[in-house]
Amino acid sequence: MGLFNFFIPKSFEDIEAKADRLVQANDLGLAKLEYEKALERLLANSAGDVPEYQARIESKIRNTCETLAQQHVDMAKDLVAAKCATEAAELLSLARDLSNSSHLHQDIDSLENQIESQDESIDPVTFISEPAESEAFNPEDADGYFQILLSTMPEEIQSDYLDLGKRFQSGYLALNQGDFALAAEMLSQVVAEQGDQITYAHLELANAYLNLGRADTAADLLEAFVDIYPWSVQAYECLCEIYWERGDIDHADRLLQTCPDELKRSVPILLLMGETLHRSGDFAKATDFYLKANEYLGWQEPIAVALARTHEAADQLDEALGIYQEVVNNCKSCHQRLDPFVRHRYAELRYESGDISGDLVEAYFALCSENPSEQNLYYRRISDIYDRQGYADEAKRYRAIARQVVSGRKEAECCRYFRCNIRKIPYATIPDSTPCNKLSGISASAALASVTPKKGMDTAMAG
Repeated sequence: MGLFNFFIPKSFEDIEAKADRLVQANDLGLAKLEYEKALERLLANSAGDVPEYQARIESKIRNTCETLAQQHVDMAKDLVAAKCATEAAELLSLARDLSNSSHLHQDIDSLENQIESQDESIDPVTFISEPAESEAFNPEDADGYFQILLSTMPEEIQSDYLDLGKRFQSGYLALNQGDFALAAEMLSQVVAEQGDQITYAHLELANAYLNLGRADTAADLLEAFVDIYPWSVQAYECLCEIYWERGDIDHADRLLQTCPDELKRSVPILLLMGETLHRSGDFAKATDFYLKANEYLGWQEPIAVALARTHEAADQLDEALGIYQEVVNNCKSCHQRLDPFVRHRYAELRYESGDISGDLVEAYFALCSENPSEQNLYYRRISDIYDRQGYADEAKRYRAIARQVVSGRKEAECCRYFRCNIRKIPYATIPDSTPCNKLSGISASAALASVTPKKGMDTAMAG
């Protein structure tokens, strides 16, 4: 496979420029990490004087930290008002570590006092909750709902979607509501009306067909679409998953080699390349690829998570645990909240390694809140740890709580949560009735193109 031919070490200026772009995109946590990498590269590779460059990058690090701290405080204010004390306290702690501003520290002190005055005391049983219900769709406000769905897209793509007309809008809304048969019917009419013209209607119709199990028909549409829209990451994701499911690894490899060169160096396409190696069963090559990708781009959490999962698939659990720990530490360093999936895998591997520390118990309590569908598992873990620590009464208590939360949640419900979380898809946009094996591509704009989970094969595609 020709996937290793384009990794060239970056200069500190390239890394700094990437951090500048992340600041413009308001991704301040990653920007801070990139500025720190740029500074490290500058100091490691410079033989002469570098005070001017060093001062510039250090100033950007300070400014980024202060802006990120202020954002955390602003969000914490809303959480305090909503009486979400635990989440607010976590953000305030991150903000305090980031900021050197005495004024901001006073705001943090004030908010922490408000949290204490709320006297929050939550018994673990109160974590029990039902899955989020799908947001109600008001047919009378179809235009407004359509605009909301388009709002996360680049402006030029929004314009293309708006130009496709009312029938396309109705089909697209049906697709996002999980009515795949209706979506396919309406979108196929749009495609038929367009004749030989290829548009985003082909992409969305392919997503509808994927959810109806018509992968071959979807592939035909996507192959035509990607010839005209070679920059569409969603099309490559969907096509790769079709080829992987067919076992046609070489076809997926050839497809990815046709990407524009700049797109080949993007995180989503690098993840597809790495997963293609993974699906081929060559875990050693996949591991080497992910390592080179992170060296080339600088630290990228999705790539690191994919590397950890590759180690898990290869039964290299110590290596996987080490990478998850690195992801956790980097989240603390960049002062961003930890992805619940990463917290889940990190906790599980620690548990399997024999860890019975109080810190692991706290991690499982946090997961009970973040992922209610797995509360039974987490409370059983907590009970077992207490039992092994010698606290029989506490162990008995949490075994009883675990039995209370055996609520008959379907396996699909657990799968639904984690896939949405990994893909950054709003949880409420996927209907509760959607089967687990029909979650591949609810809509291209949502970038949801997952396959049925297999051991070590789930791809964390965060683009």
